[in-house]
Amino acid sequence: MKAYILKLSFEDITPLIWRRIILPAGATFNRLHETIQNVTNFQSTLEPYHTFGVEIDDYFITDNESILDEYKGKAYYGKTVKQPARIKIDSYLEKHRHFIYNYDFGDDWRILVELEEIVEDYYFGYPTLLDGEGTAPPEDVGGPPGYEVFLEVYQDPTHPDYLSTYAWAEEQFYLPLDITWLNERLKYVKYKKTEWQHIDHDNYYVLSDKYRGAKSVDTEVLPNKDLVIQYAIACANLYGMIEYPKFLEIYNVQNKPSVSSSELQALLADSHYAKKLKKESVFTHKRALIHEEIEYVKNYSAFIEGTMGKPFYVPAKEELLRYADDLYYEKTSHQQKLGHMLAKDFFGGSTIMIKDEIDELVGQLRVVHVNFQGVVQDFLGRFECKDMKQMNEYIHVIAMIANSTRIWENRGHTPNEISQMGKHHLMPLPSTPFSIIEGGKTGRNEPCSCGSGKKYKKCCGK
Repeated sequence: MKAYILKLSFEDITPLIWRRIILPAGATFNRLHETIQNVTNFQSTLEPYHTFGVEIDDYFITDNESILDEYKGKAYYGKTVKQPARIKIDSYLEKHRHFIYNYDFGDDWRILVELEEIVEDYYFGYPTLLDGEGTAPPEDVGGPPGYEVFLEVYQDPTHPDYLSTYAWAEEQFYLPLDITWLNERLKYVKYKKTEWQHIDHDNYYVLSDKYRGAKSVDTEVLPNKDLVIQYAIACANLYGMIEYPKFLEIYNVQNKPSVSSSELQALLADSHYAKKLKKESVFTHKRALIHEEIEYVKNYSAFIEGTMGKPFYVPAKEELLRYADDLYYEKTSHQQKLGHMLAKDFFGGSTIMIKDEIDELVGQLRVVHVNFQGVVQDFLGRFECKDMKQMNEYIHVIAMIANSTRIWENRGHTPNEISQMGKHHLMPLPSTPFSIIEGGKTGRNEPCSCGSGKKYKKCCGK
């Protein structure tokens, strides 16, 4: 089957963002538009989100209904307006070898479409993404100038608009390039009959192909299999849930050779490695790795909503892999201070039991939708503070520990880190949840230290 290998390159963006595709001959400009939308982060795949246009010869080919209606039978800047669903790209592509695809006339995206090669041995009835580089810009970012500003903020966690920009990008499906996943989508851009008689397949399961590769992956020859599984366990423990594209992004930045989507899915489906993950309470869902405890979160939708728009905390490789131990947590000076206080006040200076106490406390603070007051009451209930002053000193330190604990709802960030990124997001707990007056007593009109929410005089001070 005759097909065209095209290179699609964004203009006016540095560094260069490009895709290489192959599509069967006979595609209309509408099919080309649909293909471009599928291999970028634009969103006009099934229905127009924004319109496009191609100026070629004496024609302006567009799906813009206003232009089509207004300039029917009239020239549009000297060009005859044509509908893209009625014109095939073949003759124009072979004649000119390149043209500009202009998308979203407001943002004015310009993508250079170049014919690299004409082949006769492509047998699928839909396009395939062969290669590419760079994360494509999101919709409505303001064209190349707006994208440049967006990247400055998106890549700078210290910027005051960082969190809101990250949240907006996630809502706009600003996703890294994932060739395997995109090729699954491209199967639906089908406009010719697949010639299975020319394809190495078993019951329509592709065994090997020059352009699309093979569906099956031989896990035996995959490098670093145990390391990938270690990363899967560590990420589930650190984040609670992580989608595969983000997992691959983290792994591939920190390791060589890189792992593809198809290789990851094959590895996760292997019975040997699936058992390893299950033993460590990690489950594989359609689009994500999930820790078993997420299954038992009472308000799952609220948890998912709470994580959206927050960036992932990604430690260096050595630190990240420590989370493969489900009991591991990052040690802080606040925990150390609490240990000293407990040893001095309740253990006669001994530190033998201190680690267990702090392990238990941090474990409770990491729980999804944690009830901080309940954790404090449970912790202090195991000890007998001599007065309210001492009790509030402990509450203060526990609050500091809570604010510096990495939690799933923040995608591994601490409440302190998130609050520093943006004032409109989760704020840390107050350092002194209960009021203290001189002499270590709670005032009668102040909140009761038991956490009931009532005034002291109407609660424990009766």
